[in-house]
This record gives sequence, structure tokens and C-alpha cells, in this order.
Amino acid sequence: MAERLILVIMIDALGHRIVRESGTFDFLEAPDGSLPSVCGYSSACIPSIFTGKLPVEHGHWAMYLRDPEHSVFRPFRPLIWLTSGILGRQHFTRRLITRGVHHAGISGYFSLYEVPPHLLPQFDLCEKRDIFSPGAFPGLQTPFDAARAWRLRMRVWSWRTPEEQNRAELSEAIRRGDHDMLFFYSPLLDGLMHAHGTRSDATRKCLEDFASFTREMLAAAKGAYRETRLLVFGDHGMADTVGTYDLLSKIEQLPLRVPQDFLYFVDSTMARFWFFERRARDQVEALLSTVKCGRVLEDAECDRLGILFPDRRYGELVFLADPGMLLVPSFMGKKPLAAMHGYHPEDGDSDTILLCNYSHAQIHSTRDIGPLLVSELAAMRGTAGETESPGSSAGEGSGAGEGSSAGERSGAGE
Repeated sequence: MAERLILVIMIDALGHRIVRESGTFDFLEAPDGSLPSVCGYSSACIPSIFTGKLPVEHGHWAMYLRDPEHSVFRPFRPLIWLTSGILGRQHFTRRLITRGVHHAGISGYFSLYEVPPHLLPQFDLCEKRDIFSPGAFPGLQTPFDAARAWRLRMRVWSWRTPEEQNRAELSEAIRRGDHDMLFFYSPLLDGLMHAHGTRSDATRKCLEDFASFTREMLAAAKGAYRETRLLVFGDHGMADTVGTYDLLSKIEQLPLRVPQDFLYFVDSTMARFWFFERRARDQVEALLSTVKCGRVLEDAECDRLGILFPDRRYGELVFLADPGMLLVPSFMGKKPLAAMHGYHPEDGDSDTILLCNYSHAQIHSTRDIGPLLVSELAAMRGTAGETESPGSSAGEGSGAGEGSSAGERSGAGE
């Protein structure tokens, strides 16, 4: 029988409120209570969990950032001009570009959603490397870096392969008893709540299924390992939609040229702007002052939230919607969703939870989860053999599963 297993089940959008309301995970402890996440979507929340850092420190915030010089979409300008500009086939254009970006070696998660193809060359992707692999954040330490550096046996399942396949492979890996850490990530709950809401029957059934699956994996681990340390957590919570607002059409009606005068990116819950003419800033600020479903985040608040990037690559001005409000239509989609995330991290529905079967030092936010995992791995390195500093690890993933890479990490947002 193997000695110890660290079993991690990360459920995207596993919010503190829905766990408490459903009571489905009552067989596990949650001594830390509700855990605040960071401002942003999964593209910011997951890196902050893994690195223990704020977005401005690890560099990932929104999926799209302004960088026309280094844009992964820049080589596709002739294609965009022909298929989208001349032929008007935007969906076809997005499909071709998605394929081309994957062939160019981008291993991180991205989606083109409804981003206007002619604007794509103005933007770059923040997640160019698979964040579930060692070396994804140069100079920063993640649990995957630590496991590789200390030669611990690890396997990871993410959005790249189908849920059913991942569950079967996790079960088999547990029963074999030859790993030190097994890390399972699922986007299933996130997408389901986007479609049906946080209090729907479908959501409750999904939570019950995850609880049953967790019980089953824990029971299997007890039969293969002397000790199993189980951690179940999300990256953020989710709020039910209470209203929508069409900010995009009002931006498009401004007597300004894009991208000559200004540039914008409208997400599900936020709008970001860059200005190249003073009159553009004046007109956008005047417009936003009339919008009552959200507010502009001042620099001081952005700094406090860890999203004030000195080069302003994620936006010179950020408008954030109030919890439950959706910006529809947006670059993320043309139809409203039943629930969304990406609101202010101080809203209670944004909090997630850490569930475990053992006692650990108290943590206070999602940024403490990655360091907690590293400390658990450090306790194992005496038997596995230490080789190098975990923060110096680089390279590709270690067992993220084989097969399809066409999965979805999130139903909307970034």
C-alpha cells in the first residue's frame, strides 16, 4: 500500500453560497469559511490560486490584452480582411483563426467568442502556455513546479479532455496507487450555472453528482493509500442574473474611430478602454457617467485589487458592472446568461470555499490555496528526493491526459 496521496478536485465556480445552501458536501470540513477570490474571470482567478499572487504580479488578468505589435492574431490580418471584411463570414473567420492559433503553438485556454474579427490584431492573449503545467509562470512557483522539481509523481486532468474520460482515468490512477498528487479540474458546474442559474434543479443535481464522485474517489484512495489528503475548491463563485444593459451599442454610436481614436473590449461584466485622443476619453467618460448599473474603477481601487498594470495593457479605464448585471450584447455573446461571475471580489457571491478531510493552517483567500498545496508537497519530498528550487522548474505539462484539446473551460466570460 502506498504511503500518502494529495487528491485535489478543483470545480470551476464552486461558490461558498451554493455549497452551504445545498449541503451536498457536508461530509467534508470547511474551517476557513468563505474565501475571497480576485477581481476578474477564471483567466485571473486560477493563476492567482496556483501562484499565490495578485494579477499584477503573475501577469494574467483578462483573456485579451492590448498588444498589436506582438498579437498572436497579427499574422491573420490578410485572412480577416478577405473572409470577414470582404465575404462577411465572421463565424468561418473565427474557426480558421482558432485553428491557426493552436497550430502556432498556443497551449493555453482561449476562445474568440464574439470578438469582432477586424479588432483581433489589436489584442493578444494572456494565457499562451498551459497554466496546469510546470513553467507556466516564469519565476513564480506553482504546485506543478514544486512536484516536478522534487520529482514527485503527479498527474493532472483539465479542460483539455472530456469530463467522463477524466473521471475514469482519475479513478484508475487512484486505484493503482502510484502517484503522490492527482489534480482534477472540471469546468462542468461553471457552464451549467451559466445556462440554468445557481439555484436551479440542474445545478443541485450537478453538485450532488460532484459530492458523490468525491466520496467515491476518497473511498478508492483509502483502499490504495495509508493516508489521503483531499482538497476540494473552486476559483470563484457565481451570481444569478438580475438584469442586462446594452453598453456596446452606446459605445459604437460615439462619433469616434476605432482603433484610430480609441479601442475597447466589452466583456460580460466589464468594459475596458484605451485612448489615443483626449476627446475619446472625454466622450467615453461622459457616457459611462450616465450608466447606473456599474461604475468606473478608479486607479486607487485597481491598485488595491492588484489589477493596476503600469503599461495599462489590460485597459486605461475599467468599467465594472454591479453584481447580477450583464453587459449584453458583448464580445462574449449576444444573449443573456442565467448566472455570471467576474464581479467585484468583495461581493459575497464571488467567494469560493475550500473543503478538506484533514486539518491545516488557516487560510484567508484563494491565493493561499496554491502555497498550501506546495507545503503539502514539501512534506513528501523527503521520500521522493529534492532536486532543485521549485520556482525554477520549466517545461511542458506532466500528464495532463491524452486526447481531445477542444474542451471548454468556461461557458462565458474569460
